[in-house]
Amino acid sequence: MKEKQTNTEQLNHCIIGLDIGTTTAKAIAYRMDGTEITSDSELVTTRTEEDGSAVQEPEAVYESVTKVFSSVCREVLQRGLSIDAVGFSAAMHSLIPVDAEDQPLFLAMLWLDARPYREAAALWNSETGKDIYHHTGTPIHAMAPVAKIAWFQNAYKELAMRTARYVSIKEYVWHRWFGVWEVDHAVASATGLFDGATFDWYAPALAYADISAEQLSTIVPTSYVRNLDVTPFLGTSESSPHLVPVCIGGSDGVLATVAAGAMSGSEMILTMGTSLAIRTGHEKPTSNAEIRAFSYPLAPNQYVVGAPSNSGGVVLDWLYRNVLTEDGADFDERFPRLCEESASMESEDLFCIPYVSGERAPIWDESATASFIGLRRYHQQGHLMRAAIEGVLFNAYWIAHQLMDSLGTPQRLIVSGKLFQQAWVREWTANLFNLEIEAQAEMDGATLGAVMVASEAIGKQLQIRRQVTHVTRPRVDEHERLQKKFERFRRLCAVVLPESTMQSR
Repeated sequence: MKEKQTNTEQLNHCIIGLDIGTTTAKAIAYRMDGTEITSDSELVTTRTEEDGSAVQEPEAVYESVTKVFSSVCREVLQRGLSIDAVGFSAAMHSLIPVDAEDQPLFLAMLWLDARPYREAAALWNSETGKDIYHHTGTPIHAMAPVAKIAWFQNAYKELAMRTARYVSIKEYVWHRWFGVWEVDHAVASATGLFDGATFDWYAPALAYADISAEQLSTIVPTSYVRNLDVTPFLGTSESSPHLVPVCIGGSDGVLATVAAGAMSGSEMILTMGTSLAIRTGHEKPTSNAEIRAFSYPLAPNQYVVGAPSNSGGVVLDWLYRNVLTEDGADFDERFPRLCEESASMESEDLFCIPYVSGERAPIWDESATASFIGLRRYHQQGHLMRAAIEGVLFNAYWIAHQLMDSLGTPQRLIVSGKLFQQAWVREWTANLFNLEIEAQAEMDGATLGAVMVASEAIGKQLQIRRQVTHVTRPRVDEHERLQKKFERFRRLCAVVLPESTMQSR
C-alpha cells in the first residue's frame, strides 16, 4: 500500500521551479522523482551600451516571470495534477533602487553591468575592501551590489536621495506577489553587504555604501515559505483562493550546486555556458583573496565556494562568428563539427589567451584581452578552435587549482555544458585536472535545485535519480604533459597581460 501511495504521489503531484535568469525567465514543473512534466520560458530583453551598462526593465521582467509561471500552472492543473509547492531561483548581483512608494527609480542593473568598475577597483585596493570581502564572501568587483550602490550614489545623487531601499530583481517580483520586502540568504550573500558568518547585514559594508539596514530587505532562510493564491495566474473565472506554498529558495549558482548533488565537498563542479564557474560545497564560509573566490550560503554549515569566469563559451562563439566565418552561418551544424575535428589538431606551440570579454577569476581585470600566440602558416581553423578550447580550460584549471590549494582536492569533477558532449574534451579535461570526470545528463540546475529546497521546506523528499552519461578517468602521463603546458600558459599570461594584472598572481 505504501509503495502504491508513493507512486500515486509521483504521478499526481508536482513542484514548480521558477528561475529568473540573466537572459531567460523559465518555469518547469517536476514530478516527485525529479522528472520534468512541462515547462515554459521567455527571453528577457537586456539593454547594453558602450559605457558598460547592462540593464533590464523591472516591470518587463515581472511580466515575463508571470507569463511563464501562469503557463505552467495552467498546464499542470489542466492535467489534473496538484501543485505541492513552488521553488524560486534567480541570477545574482542585480540591483534596483526603489522609492518610498516601492516604485523603481532606475532600470535593474545586472551582474555584467561594468559601470561601477572604478568604485570596485578603489574599494578592492583598500583595507576596507579586503575586510568586506573577507566577511561577506562576495568578490569585490563591478558586479557586486555594494559597488553598484556606491556608483549610483555618485552618478545619480538626486535619485539616490529619493531611494528608500535597494533590492534585487528577485526581491522585486517577491514584493509584487506578497507585498513584503524579503531576501533569502543566498541572494543576500551575493550583495557584498551580508556577513556570511553571522547571517546579518555587515555594518562596515553598509557604512561604505552609505546606507542603513532599513534600506535593505528582511533576511530570511532559503527554506522560507509564504502561501500564494495562484487563482489570478490561471486566467479563469474562479473566485475561491487556490493557495500554493512558495519557497523563496536561493540564487542560481547555489541551487545548481544542490541539484548536482555536490554540497558535500567531495565533488567540484565545472559549468560552462556563455560564462564559466567552478563550485564546490563547504561546511563554513571561506575566502581566497588570490582569486577572490565567492562563498555563498545555502544554510548554516552549508556553503557554496567557487569562482566565476567570463571566459566560457563566449570565447568559442566569438571565434567562430567573427574569425572563422564572415557571418556566423551554419552555427548549429558546423560549430560542433569544428569542435570535433579539432580533436586531431593539437599543437604544442599554439596558445590562446582567452580574455575576449575581460576577466573575473582568476585575474579580475575588465581590460584584459585575448591573444593567439605561436601561429604558423600550417595552422587551420581546427587548430584555432583547439587552442581556444584549451585556453578556456587552462583558465578554468587555474581557478580550480587555487581553490583546491585551500579546500583540498575533490574526488571527482562534475562537468556541465555542451562542450563536454565531446569525448576528447572530457578526456583532455580529466587529464588536465587529474580527476575523474563525471558528465551528468543535461538538466536545468537552477530550477531543479529550487524544487529540491522547496520540497524539503514543505516536508517532502524528491527521489532524484541523477543520470551519469559518461565517466572519464585521467592518465597520469598525460597530466604531467598538460601540467607543463599549463605552466607555459601561465608564463605567457604574465608576458601578454598588463603587469598590474599579474602582480598579485
